[in-house]
Amino acid sequence: MIARPDAIIVGSGAGGSTAARILTKRGWNVVVLEKGGPVDAEDFLPFDELHFREHKTLIPKIVDDPMIYAGLDGNSPVRSERWWEVTMVGGSTNVWDANFPRYTTPDFDVTPYMKGIPNAGHMVKWPWSYEEFRPWFEMAEWDWAVSGAAGQSEEEMRAGYQYPMPVLKPHQSSAFLRSLFRKAGLKPYFGARAINSQTYDGRPACSFCGFCQFFGCAVNSRANAANTMLRRALATGRCDLRVNHYVIRVEHEPGPDGRRRIRGVWYVTEPGGPEQFMASDRVIVSVQTIQSARLFLLSEVPDPYKLVGRFLTYHTKGDAHFTFPGKGVWNPGLNNFYQPVTAIGSLQLRGLYTYKDSAGDMRKGGKFSVYDPFTCTTPLRLVKGASLGPSEKNIWGANLVNYMEELRTQGGVSVSFTGDAMSLYNNRVELDPVVKDPWGVPVPKTFYRHDPWDLATSRFALDTIAEAVGNAGGELRKNDPQDEANPGYGHVHGALRAGADRGASVLNLDCESHEVAGLTVLDAAWMPTAGASNPSLTLLANAYRVCTAMPQA
Repeated sequence: MIARPDAIIVGSGAGGSTAARILTKRGWNVVVLEKGGPVDAEDFLPFDELHFREHKTLIPKIVDDPMIYAGLDGNSPVRSERWWEVTMVGGSTNVWDANFPRYTTPDFDVTPYMKGIPNAGHMVKWPWSYEEFRPWFEMAEWDWAVSGAAGQSEEEMRAGYQYPMPVLKPHQSSAFLRSLFRKAGLKPYFGARAINSQTYDGRPACSFCGFCQFFGCAVNSRANAANTMLRRALATGRCDLRVNHYVIRVEHEPGPDGRRRIRGVWYVTEPGGPEQFMASDRVIVSVQTIQSARLFLLSEVPDPYKLVGRFLTYHTKGDAHFTFPGKGVWNPGLNNFYQPVTAIGSLQLRGLYTYKDSAGDMRKGGKFSVYDPFTCTTPLRLVKGASLGPSEKNIWGANLVNYMEELRTQGGVSVSFTGDAMSLYNNRVELDPVVKDPWGVPVPKTFYRHDPWDLATSRFALDTIAEAVGNAGGELRKNDPQDEANPGYGHVHGALRAGADRGASVLNLDCESHEVAGLTVLDAAWMPTAGASNPSLTLLANAYRVCTAMPQA
């Protein structure tokens, strides 16, 4: 057991496990403190949607361990699910869909696309370039075992570069849909996934069981922190993993250079248990954006410029569903026995990532994930999302029967939009003054209002898709653009922005606190703006970048 580690890593998910692997490879001794318990692939059996998805057994309970959303007026608090926080070894990597796009140049610098748009003053250029991140993207893609076809990607790739594995088996609708979207200028391609398309790194290929996003991978074909980076870190003998260790604050003291410096962390191992201290000259926090901001607030990290918790961003979202009358259902299978046939969302559309508006100005939008609403969707989720038209949601009775019959007999397509989001100072994280978690610690309270630009971008993107699908004979069944209120849904970033200017950021260029030496953040809280893709790979690339150069205390 390591008595005084070179670094304490708070959280065993994407950023924390990567930090553990890189630092142990460099010869550091590290301790990883995980709030949750251990987990194995077998723990995600049986394939029970009611248990895992509807009963929310993998995320904190909204009854006693929620977030609080302040409401649009900031004074109408409601309990909100922490839908993307999984308290177990590996964290949220246990339930992600492992969609691994790179952030590209328009994400690293959104400013050329914001000309004349109100409220865009805080949409800043990142202090790093795509070229600086490129080698770290490649390293992460190989260590995390990505499948894909780099040559056909709309992302910026080094000439001749390829992923470790070929692309996952395409859905049978892919040829038709790729032709449809290509004609509409929407740039379809098969996205990179951290899911095995063949046996690799001792793990089997995807079995296409259909239980992917929001579910643990019982086959172990989908990469997660535990079966990749953490496994390798533990194998060095220089990493201790301590489960059921809930870090409630970091401790810091005056330093010799006018900054404060880290001393270690305080943690508890059970509700009502005693607080215990662990010392280290380096603490790395990676416990999800909102929770990292919460930990800074609980720890009273100095905040001279009132920036801790500020510039919280959720991606702009939007969903649409279409049916194709007269076109048979995709891949009905033997004797019309339907079986999920692909992982969710491998087909991507990037034609609206940047685009020219009616005035001729270049604008930033986002990307779409494309999937079959029937064979890629678990039954209860399918029924809950049922819609027979843009204004006919939450259907029941005969309408629901008609909807389900339509799904069984006609081809369809669903799209999910992920777009950039306006960075606003008042979108923030605070500590709730009343509600506490089961350990007696104040829960986070979020204040969030999507900007009119977010809402307009979502509507424009969905309208563009509707026109393209309509021209190919599709009929709209669901159109669900971004709402102004957001109680906690979507990829989340910001709240502890990184930058060179101490007066405009919480973290420096190495994602270390400007105010507390030795305190580093490696989840998505450091991101200066939201970007317009799934943030996982960029989060990982940054962890490689930071930990490879991190000086030993």
